[in-house]
Amino acid sequence: MISTGITRKIARLWYRLDRRHRLITLRNLEFALGRELTDKQREGLAQAVFDHFIRIFFEAIALLLFPASHIRRRVVVIGQEHAEAALKQGKGIIAIIAHAGNWEYTALGYGLKNFPIAIVGREHDHPVMNRIIRFLRERGGNLMIPKRGGFKAIISLLKRNCIIGMAIDQNTSTRGGMLVDFFGHRVRTTPIAALLSRRLGTPVLPVFSRRLPDGRHLMHIHQPLPMINTSDYEADIEHQVQVQTYAIESWVRRYPDQWLWLHRRWKNRYPELYNDL
Repeated sequence: MISTGITRKIARLWYRLDRRHRLITLRNLEFALGRELTDKQREGLAQAVFDHFIRIFFEAIALLLFPASHIRRRVVVIGQEHAEAALKQGKGIIAIIAHAGNWEYTALGYGLKNFPIAIVGREHDHPVMNRIIRFLRERGGNLMIPKRGGFKAIISLLKRNCIIGMAIDQNTSTRGGMLVDFFGHRVRTTPIAALLSRRLGTPVLPVFSRRLPDGRHLMHIHQPLPMINTSDYEADIEHQVQVQTYAIESWVRRYPDQWLWLHRRWKNRYPELYNDL
């Protein structure tokens, strides 16, 4: 693969030229972490985020071209016992993931090392890019489920005791999102994982990724999140979405340089953060 020195230089150039994403990242970091970082620390962290995503770009090329044996060797999975125990219930698994580490790399590696999983994702508007993304995600036996119109397919797979991976750390619409706290601020988050869990009794497991210092990729499968079942259905769903979001926040706080700070996460609730961008 390309050296870290070269990727760092490319990332610095991107950081200087891409004013929009640079400001989104810096504003997100200030909004989320506030006084926890000095201006110098915030700038350094923002540059590290750009470096991380440049490395993801080159790793995507490896995912498309390198043999499966190479990818399998470069993925480390811990917590597989939690997945195996959950599958014994026969109701599938909802794996909530975040745009942390190289989530595409670990998903492919997991499918190659253990057993195939189904990934819920938005299809790209450009047909060529969409075919490339689908090939990348389905290589090795995994399955991609379109985010739009995929609800029936998700339910069918869960009833067949499959693992469904879905990212829940991006902004959602007012209609489709539920307000919960994220880094001390209200943010809209999809409740789909909580709704499916409540409806089907499917366990929800946080599954997060990060790049290791030696260049390999770690997938950490956590224990199932508790689902509260009371007579107040909406409160139960909101509680579950909040627990899921706190799990993501905890992971991002540990590895802040490997999360998607370039995304306008708070735009629905705090549009003033990004109005001039």
